[in-house]
Amino acid sequence: MNYPPATGLSKADMPPFHTAWRVDARLVLGAIFLLALALRMLPFTYSHFWDETVFLQHAKVMLDGRSNYDEFIHRPPLLSAMYAAGFALWDSIYVANIVQGIVTSLGVLFAFLYVRSVFGTTTALFAAVLLAFTPYVVEASHDLLTDGPALTLMLAAMWLFEKPGTRFALLSGVAYSLAIQTRYTSIFLIVYFVLDAIIPPRKLRQFVLMGVAAAATLVPYLIWIRWTFGSFLYPFILARRIVNEWTAPVPAAFYLDALIEIFPVSGWILFAAGLLTPLVRRLLRDRGGGNVADTAPARNRNKHWFVLLAWGVAFLVYMLTTPHKEVRYLLPMAIPVLIISALGATALVASISRQGIVARSAGLSLVLVVAIVDYGYPFLKLGGPLVNRLESNEVQIAHYLRSQSSPADTIYAAHNFPVFAFYSERRTVSLLPIQENFDQDWRELMNRPGYLVYTHPEHIGEIHSINPILKPDPSFLEAHREFTRARAFPTATVYRYIPSTAP
Repeated sequence: MNYPPATGLSKADMPPFHTAWRVDARLVLGAIFLLALALRMLPFTYSHFWDETVFLQHAKVMLDGRSNYDEFIHRPPLLSAMYAAGFALWDSIYVANIVQGIVTSLGVLFAFLYVRSVFGTTTALFAAVLLAFTPYVVEASHDLLTDGPALTLMLAAMWLFEKPGTRFALLSGVAYSLAIQTRYTSIFLIVYFVLDAIIPPRKLRQFVLMGVAAAATLVPYLIWIRWTFGSFLYPFILARRIVNEWTAPVPAAFYLDALIEIFPVSGWILFAAGLLTPLVRRLLRDRGGGNVADTAPARNRNKHWFVLLAWGVAFLVYMLTTPHKEVRYLLPMAIPVLIISALGATALVASISRQGIVARSAGLSLVLVVAIVDYGYPFLKLGGPLVNRLESNEVQIAHYLRSQSSPADTIYAAHNFPVFAFYSERRTVSLLPIQENFDQDWRELMNRPGYLVYTHPEHIGEIHSINPILKPDPSFLEAHREFTRARAFPTATVYRYIPSTAP
């Protein structure tokens, strides 16, 4: 049977159930993309937490010149630049959700393009579906954090690296550099490029061109770092020190549990099936199921199967060695895991399609039920309000501080200080760096009048400090006349602070 070019599926891409694939692949991908966009963009949220407000604050620094707080000394700039571009078009906090949704949804498109170039259209559609609707990936992509956008740029770099030609190698380097400037750990993608370049069929020329373009794209940022902080690599080094030395270590078992949290059980079953695809393909070829014409494509598929798996294992080992751990830090694992799972999904559905009508119907029904159970949860939020205007307790505190303080006042806090800085727009000072020597250093750091926000220990939750007991504590506050209780909130108490040496 001949298929017109408009189907988007070549005959070689067709699984045994190809008669069912009469819908344009571009329409299927378009529907997946639009659903992914809705899930990642909605609901528009007004209240944001610690790390989210850092990137929002940086966007305002870039756009409006705010000088009340920043963390450029250890945070990459690109995500905030994206938000700043959005704010320039529409000055609303909700525009950040739009920017985040668009950028992270593009990851679904780039995943499709990359997988199609290596494994074919059918597997590419399964990869797009898995990346678009895996619940944890959806949640992580909705948060205003660097993890999802970095994933998009990494997939773009991988796709461009697969395309022949000088310009695509150079564009791959640009995308790779932008991924690093979105999230520093994206630099580990170099392992993928090295393996892809040295394993036959080799791509050494593309690798060199990619590296040159990546370095050239990174140079302006490095020059700015050198000009601002005195060292080309200072933010990279400081970011590494923060997760290695300044935060409480987390056992390696945390990431083993995190893998179960990120990928549902059905996903791991598909991953296991995907791990077996090279073996199955070889057995079919040995039994006469293949021909000479299939040898080169099969070798190329097996190469990328191995490269993805090896890179994923290497990345996991690297992350296990990092003392500070968070589930979202493993999001790059979605690339190898979900792509290999898509191989398993292709093989599974192809196997079901070869069965009799009863077995095929039962198998497809089971697949549908599992898909709804494991991947349907994100769709529930589409039935809720499109805009979440609720103000978190921390945001309420920030608004209180703005209403009660003057521009000359300073806000001090050991927890959630980026939230207070962004929403209050007042000068904010973190007490976290002096926790170890707080009793000796507090007067020097707290040298201006303003307000202190003391977060109640039971409401701290996740903490980025080796010592979970943050200072100043209630006994310290009661013992020093510089602090006067101003207002109590459910999660924190605000104190008016007048230093004894106030100017």
